[in-house]
Amino acid sequence: MRYMRPWLSSVSAIGLAAAAIAPTYADDSDIAEIEEFEEIITLGSRRQGRTVADSPVAVDVFLPKNLESTGYTDVNTALRTLVPSFNVKRLHLNDGSSFVRPVTLRSSPADHVLLLLNGERRHRSSVVQIGTGHATTSGSQGQDFNVLPSIAFKSIEVLRDGAAAQYGSDAIAGVINMTMKNASEGGSVTGHAGKYIDGGGETFDVQGNIGLPLSANGFVNLSAQYNSQNKTERAGIHKGAQALIDAGVPNVPMPAINTGEPEYEAIKTAWNTGLQLNDTMRAYMFGNYTKSDSTVGFYYRQSVANSGGGAHATFADSAFDETEAHPEKFDLTEIYPGGFTPQFRGDQIDFSTVVGLTNEDEDSLSWDLSFRWGRNKIDYTIFNTINPSLGVNSPTSFKPGSLAQREYQVDAEAWYNVKNDIFFSDITIFGGMSYRNEAYTIGAGDKASYAIGPLRDLPVGSNGFQGFSPDVAGAFGTDSYAFYIDAEVDVTENWLVSAAARYEDYQAFGDNFSYKVATKYDLSDSLSLRGAMSTGFRAPAAGQVFGASQTSQLTQAGDFILDAVLTPGSEEAQLFGSTPLVPETSFNLSAGIVMSLESGLTFTLDFYQIDVDDRLLLNDSINTTQAQRDALDSLGYPNGRSVQQVRFFQNRLDTRVRGFDLVSTYTHFWGEGDTSTDFNLAVNYNEQILRSDPAGVFSEGKVHEFERGIPRWNGNLGITHHVGDFDFMVRGIYYGAWDRNGIAADPVLHRSAEVLFDAQITYAINENFEVHVGGRNIFNKYPPGREAAVFEPLGILYDNHAVFGLSGGYYYAGLKYNF
Repeated sequence: MRYMRPWLSSVSAIGLAAAAIAPTYADDSDIAEIEEFEEIITLGSRRQGRTVADSPVAVDVFLPKNLESTGYTDVNTALRTLVPSFNVKRLHLNDGSSFVRPVTLRSSPADHVLLLLNGERRHRSSVVQIGTGHATTSGSQGQDFNVLPSIAFKSIEVLRDGAAAQYGSDAIAGVINMTMKNASEGGSVTGHAGKYIDGGGETFDVQGNIGLPLSANGFVNLSAQYNSQNKTERAGIHKGAQALIDAGVPNVPMPAINTGEPEYEAIKTAWNTGLQLNDTMRAYMFGNYTKSDSTVGFYYRQSVANSGGGAHATFADSAFDETEAHPEKFDLTEIYPGGFTPQFRGDQIDFSTVVGLTNEDEDSLSWDLSFRWGRNKIDYTIFNTINPSLGVNSPTSFKPGSLAQREYQVDAEAWYNVKNDIFFSDITIFGGMSYRNEAYTIGAGDKASYAIGPLRDLPVGSNGFQGFSPDVAGAFGTDSYAFYIDAEVDVTENWLVSAAARYEDYQAFGDNFSYKVATKYDLSDSLSLRGAMSTGFRAPAAGQVFGASQTSQLTQAGDFILDAVLTPGSEEAQLFGSTPLVPETSFNLSAGIVMSLESGLTFTLDFYQIDVDDRLLLNDSINTTQAQRDALDSLGYPNGRSVQQVRFFQNRLDTRVRGFDLVSTYTHFWGEGDTSTDFNLAVNYNEQILRSDPAGVFSEGKVHEFERGIPRWNGNLGITHHVGDFDFMVRGIYYGAWDRNGIAADPVLHRSAEVLFDAQITYAINENFEVHVGGRNIFNKYPPGREAAVFEPLGILYDNHAVFGLSGGYYYAGLKYNF
């Protein structure tokens, strides 16, 4: 809701914030506002002053205290702890997915969840999830939730309902709005240090926020974060590497393979400014700049065959060795006698800025004009590897290229309260128009990273992640415009009705009309019914339309092959039945109960169903035939003769998500003192199915992973006891049973439910300074292994698709100083 600017709104989690710590406050400067405007929200409703309890759709509100209680310094993992229907995985060994973690909300992928900052759309990440990742998120190109310092937020709202008619494309499953702090004085500094129970992952995090006056009528609020995390080593014995060590072969990498947490370092900054120009008009600007880098390892390339496994294809002999094409003798064991494990690094820069002018007048037409510009770029480096086809002339470190997503958007909006004698309240009318342009750029890599060398019968390109060639590289753009309107009114004192409609036209995909109707009826002061019906629309992102890649992948037989992601609808992809992409469309239904008793007990139960037609998914790998490889080569496709499997995006499947969310909070006060206990329960049941025949798109194992790869039951129960200057928190997090795709002989691996426990003790030394110590997963639980013969000899101990990570328990200490 962009017309309700962040320096005017305030948010309280007292009431219906899922798994919140109640009562809690954003910061000292907000307490007076919070007491006056309890539970005011900016999502789901266009009317100022609407509260969580008034909302006709499910909205959760979280304050800084809630995020701090999780022990996480990144927002996406903190939200995973607080919102049961929200999940984010660490997809190890999955190329760019290792750097930008894909999120899900109600089993819907990242590009079905719209992220807003101060009510304005955030730009997408440049990373398209094209690794061999989870079936639900594979192929998505969403926004990165982890590029903003958490200390910058005054609140985070999670709208768990389809809202494409209100907020546009991508809001199929829900919307998350991050509201920035707006204080003109004071601030805070936090520090965090921790490590994993079984070693590694040492983390250091420091954040700061300060509010400054901008003349007598405005503010400048600045935030910054520095975060550094060491890797964790969670690897078993690679039998092939161990056999080389036993044979006395030097320089065998140890561990040969690792699926632990990656190395990570980031500097994140954010700013929020506002200036009152006269009684009704204000100017504003906000944005962020983030620079981060992370390094992950790939699979081990064994140098010599032994009882533990065969030699990797990069160590094969070439028929062109010691010929006119390559006179020298090329022996890769002279460079890597013990084999090698390629290291993949991503350097990411994220920048955004929004500037605008708004005029708010309760007695006349109000309006808002804004311009948004955002860019996300990631530069790849791969080292400790080789381009075998170049022979003795190959470097061992490469710049395989870059990916960049750039967007700009212009919005013009207006709203007006229509006074009348018919309904109980004024009719709030809101409308606007928007123009958005996005461009996706694939930057070519070093020539050596993609070149076909003289030893052309050996693997081509930087092994592990082949560089983007000029044939693939380029800039690709598309634009769209939209017109939208919605209205809200209290028909009677007890009955609220709202409706929204949106028309969008995309240059590449044509137009669409979406709508939404929602209602809430108060049966009594303490019990209400609510429900909504909506349609949605999501146009394929530029990275999905134009993106392509070539990577080395490990097959279920333990072999490495060249895997290509083809541009949808291209001549190359048409060889395998690909057709041009079309937009996804959705139909959402929700219905719920809201209960708020005088005792302080609150309870919401919301049922939902999300049907998506023409779901955009990345198909399972297709093994190429010799004739198809020859055809790829004849079309001039780079390394066409070497491509052994292909994938591409397609719209051949329809899906359905169905489930419910239960959220309940209660605070018990012990006598007349300052001792109280908060109870916060949040439960989600979520079932995802395919509504169309998956033949030719997903294998049996992939179908099962798509439908059961995310737990159907998730929940958490948090208890916080406040006594004097101490807070004692314990939280149990339940992850239900889930399944993993296996190998051909055993296509489905069943995973049992798990309960993880977190705990934290906070002590307020004085009104300005507090310290805390705590632990996540305090009983140090690990996920199961892949349980497949091809993975266990490789030293892969734990499932890299685990829903709660695979590095075990973590303990930490922190401090906060308010000034």
